[in-house]
Formats: sequence, structure tokens, C-alpha cells
Amino acid sequence: MAHPLQDVMAAADGFLVIGESSKGRFPAMSFAAYTAVGKRFYVVDLDGLSESRGPVKGGKVYGSIDELPAERGDLAVLWVHPHTASRAVELAHAAGCTRVWFSFQTGHPDAVARARELGMEVVEIGRCPVYYLDGTPAACRMHTAVTRLSGTWRRPPQLDPSVPRKELV
Repeated sequence: MAHPLQDVMAAADGFLVIGESSKGRFPAMSFAAYTAVGKRFYVVDLDGLSESRGPVKGGKVYGSIDELPAERGDLAVLWVHPHTASRAVELAHAAGCTRVWFSFQTGHPDAVARARELGMEVVEIGRCPVYYLDGTPAACRMHTAVTRLSGTWRRPPQLDPSVPRKELV
């Protein structure tokens, strides 16, 4: 039986990733993983980065939602500083996203509340979406294996921002 978050990622036919490069929150490894598995995704950087960095240098990064293609899916994955997460939620909503995944240390309670106020479905608070993709690069597979061994991987989606959590192991 698949994990519900595996189903979210498998069904995502295009999604938006919002990062924040000046705060060290640009999803370079995720960018590489999504590229490797052939997922259709679009990255908007809150700080104006125009090309990806990390393993996939030079990939397209958008500076605003106005630049995005119309067909971008309804899921937003946030990789921002927790205190900027509400801004990222607003951006995702303006882009037409109806679901939001708060990645590592992004799920600030105010941002989660704002997403819910806007009628967005919160699908996860804390874990990396790459854990739930098939065919990821070796580094991601090793990290996913650690979460599987620790029991973190199989836990149900985390939806309460006030609950202390172990996100990496």
C-alpha cells in the first residue's frame, strides 16, 4: 500500500516550488531530483535567482508568478524560511495553487493558518517531497532510506504545525 504522500507526488502533474535563495533555502537537491525523475515543476525564487544552482546548474528559475506557464498544477511546495512562509503561501495562492506542502522547517503556524484561511489544502508540514518519489538520485535514495529505517517515512501526513517533529530522521 502506498503512503498518502507518495500518491500526492505521483499524481502531481506539474507543481510549483517556491524557494528563498538569500536565506539558504533554494531547493537545489530537490531541483535535481525532480529533474532526474522527469517531474514537471516550476521554481519561483523569492529573491530573484534566475538559474538553479547545485547539481543542476542553469535550470530555469522564475522571478515571479507572472512569468510562469499557465499549466503549472495545483500543488505548491514551499522551501522558505519559516518567517517568510506566509508570503510564499500568498504567492502560491495567487498562482492558483489549491494545495500546499510545507517542506523542512517551513511550516510556521501563521503560514499554515493563512493557507487554510485561503482554502488551500495542507498536505504535509515538515518532510521533503523527494522522499515520496520513485527513481530519485542516489543521495536522495540514501536519505530516504534513513527516514524509512527511523520510522519517519511511514508516519501519516503531518498537518499540525504545533507538534514537535523530527523531519530528517
